[in-house]
Amino acid sequence: MPSRLNQATEMTRESPSGIDVLVVGAGLGGLFAAIELYRQGHNVRMIESKPKVEGFGDFVGIAPSATKQFKKWPGMMETYLDIVYRPCMSLFKHDGELLGGPFSIKEGVDDLPTPVSRPKLIGALYEYATSLGISVTFGKRVVDYYEILEANKAGVITQSGERFEADLVISADGVGSLSWKTVSGEISKPKSSGFSVYRVAYPSKTAFENPVVKKTFALQDDGDDVCHLYLGKNSHGIVLVSPEITTWMLTHKDDGTSAESWNRRLDAEEVIQGLDKSVKWAESFLAVMSQTPPQSVVDYKLMWRNPNPKWASDGGLILQIGDSAHSFLPTSANGATQAMEDGISIAACLRLAGKNNVSLATRIHTALRFERVACAQRSGFKNREKWHHTDFEEAKRHPEKLTMQVGRWINLHDPEAYVYDNYRQCLNHIVSGAPFQNTNIPPGYTYESWTIDELLQAADEERETVDAGDWS
Repeated sequence: MPSRLNQATEMTRESPSGIDVLVVGAGLGGLFAAIELYRQGHNVRMIESKPKVEGFGDFVGIAPSATKQFKKWPGMMETYLDIVYRPCMSLFKHDGELLGGPFSIKEGVDDLPTPVSRPKLIGALYEYATSLGISVTFGKRVVDYYEILEANKAGVITQSGERFEADLVISADGVGSLSWKTVSGEISKPKSSGFSVYRVAYPSKTAFENPVVKKTFALQDDGDDVCHLYLGKNSHGIVLVSPEITTWMLTHKDDGTSAESWNRRLDAEEVIQGLDKSVKWAESFLAVMSQTPPQSVVDYKLMWRNPNPKWASDGGLILQIGDSAHSFLPTSANGATQAMEDGISIAACLRLAGKNNVSLATRIHTALRFERVACAQRSGFKNREKWHHTDFEEAKRHPEKLTMQVGRWINLHDPEAYVYDNYRQCLNHIVSGAPFQNTNIPPGYTYESWTIDELLQAADEERETVDAGDWS
């Protein structure tokens, strides 16, 4: 029986399109996009600024709208199911009072939004991509993007002066991407959400050295992973314990010392000493914190950016995906999902457009996806407000409502089929102004533009953000 990586060579690939694509950034979104581009018959290579595949991070939640694509990658769905968490979630008030649960998603894990170790998933995607023969070159920090429209080429310049060119350059290098210089001409100005998040992952063996952790988060053979959600005023904490890895996060008011970076590390003792004394946290949560190895806690500043409908350069040969185009709050449980959906969509759009219409493909891709992504970003704000201003009595009656971060309109979507079903109508809309309405947003909702300031003002005034349509 062939190994799963050997199975990758059995992938059913579309006929060659002749389109050369350069993907900048070998993170989750970039690697996923590269594999989809390959599957759709395009020629793809990647460059990455880091010296090797990144190994940091904790977990991301991914919806089946993205992971269903693994069924088209021989061997990948089995690999994915091996590395996902199977959390059994319980909800608590910040002081440890049980609100509801446990709720298990062990059965049908491939049909539900599921947390997965970010480093493990990136590692699996990298191995799959390279087994297909996709070139990934490390240590290439991009300092500029450019287009040569008369030659129908785009390219990048690296810190060492090297140039890489292709028919399409995809910027998948995150919120700090310099692609904004060519795409929009101005950097998307971030605005502090007023919050940051402590986040860390460390070996469960270390966690279980603490008797409180060992008792509270006891694991059963062949059982679920254990997940606790702790809800407090303007804060929430998450603990996820598996046999191998223990992860905890705490979203809290930003005191001005955090940064939108993974580089600055803290000791857990600093975190515990700095906790808001007006909020009493459960002994079990504090015990998990206390076991954290030294200098391993990241305090990641949570920044908002207004939805930006321009993801492609004027010439259409440079395209932003993932965080380069649209960043998310963690409460969205959608950043990774939408980055992966981006890869599915642009690969299909290029397939239908052909080599002579690359710029048209990027315009159609953006038109098909912008409203959906903006709605997903908005849902992250709504989730945070739900968790930070919990009616605890209502939570005891209906705790399941607090576990529903991702709506059916996300989970049930098929990004590739959506391109095939709507490409021509969207094309007519772009070319001739014919009517077109996206249907990949919450049913019954008509998209309206919004800004961060509007949402933050509503939060400051303690007004609930209520939208028409079915967001559940």
